[in-house]
Amino acid sequence: MTQLRIKATPPFTFWVFAKKCMPARAIRLASVLTAIGALAVGSVSAQSEIEIATAFSGGKLTELSGMKTTLSVQAFADEREVSDPRVIFTGELADGGVAMASRPLAEIVGEAMHSAFAASDARLAGDEAGMRLAGTLVATDAALVDRAGVESLQLTLRTSIQLVEGTRIVWQTKLFGRGTVPLSEGAAAAVSKALDRLIEELLIDDYFLAEIR
Repeated sequence: MTQLRIKATPPFTFWVFAKKCMPARAIRLASVLTAIGALAVGSVSAQSEIEIATAFSGGKLTELSGMKTTLSVQAFADEREVSDPRVIFTGELADGGVAMASRPLAEIVGEAMHSAFAASDARLAGDEAGMRLAGTLVATDAALVDRAGVESLQLTLRTSIQLVEGTRIVWQTKLFGRGTVPLSEGAAAAVSKALDRLIEELLIDDYFLAEIR
């Protein structure tokens, strides 16, 4: 009995092969299986994309309307070693092995930071701003922890932040934000908590505030 070695191939490639090499009944079965497989892949992809809000939920942390300069919040870079910039974390805690945001995670972090400065009435501007806040997403870590007997998801965002005036770095630091929520609330809630904490750490830093006020 001849054995046929089957490899994972795109649906179209498999269909052309089937049409040439299989009888009509087998072709019909192959087409049904291919359609089911495509639907399953589409379903998994849709479930893996997590929507994360970037509006700052902490309100006005610090009054920044009296800043001595204008500020531009640059798009965050991503130096993590991930196959897709939308990856939040991977492993057993992620549904299907990977928690995937709907957009690049570094982009989400940058937008959340901009939202927080806007909420604090900062003098935000574009490329012509007197200072620029530049950030890099360095790492994301997820862990299962116990909080008062409740299984919880703990997510940590690690970043590098620089305040730049012209070509000169006037201030820089490493910041991390940690968000912990019941496991049932999922990755989106954990990321939101971590973002809030990350922003709080920056906007209460006396050395940073001294440079912009």
